[in-house]
Amino acid sequence: MTADASKNRDVEKKAVRTKIRAARQALDPATREDHGKQLAATVLGYLTQSTGIVRKVAAYCSSPGEPDTSVLLDALVNEGIEVYLPICEPDFALSWSAYSPGIEFLPSAQAPVLEPVGPRFANDIFDDINTIIIPALAIDAQGRRLGQGGGYYDRFLPLIEDSPVRVAAVVYDSEFVDEDAFPVAEHDQPVDLVFTPTQVHQIP
Repeated sequence: MTADASKNRDVEKKAVRTKIRAARQALDPATREDHGKQLAATVLGYLTQSTGIVRKVAAYCSSPGEPDTSVLLDALVNEGIEVYLPICEPDFALSWSAYSPGIEFLPSAQAPVLEPVGPRFANDIFDDINTIIIPALAIDAQGRRLGQGGGYYDRFLPLIEDSPVRVAAVVYDSEFVDEDAFPVAEHDQPVDLVFTPTQVHQIP
């Protein structure tokens, strides 16, 4: 790809991100709370009915504007599932910390997100994790993900590609879009599943 083409792709991505973020910010708190409850029911329903017993899941603490994962995190723990959340490390790396309801969160030193306080674990925990649930701004029909632009997950996911883990992204229903709805780059990592508040989309 030429430098001009790469620049045009980045400009187009930025425009799509701006549009989606504006739509998310326009949601009223009650609607967002309702979507969060629906999301928890949808994800838990899928995990408890899928093949095999789900014992460990990696997820994330949602930021303002994102689909609310707070109800989901507690529901997973209440189901007896161990939950691990990401910690942003230097050089766009991730480590992981166990979640429990009521755990303390602090602002990340590396990114504009909240992170759990507690011992940190390396990538080898993914040898026993069934599913990783990650944020996105949009997912297309081929499972290609439009992220926030930080690049943490695009760097992390190749590190666990040999682990027996399903990669699932969370978006609102309107953000699961047709192919070519946004530009993608070679380093953009696809997902296996898409969770919306009302549906589960398995990517072929």
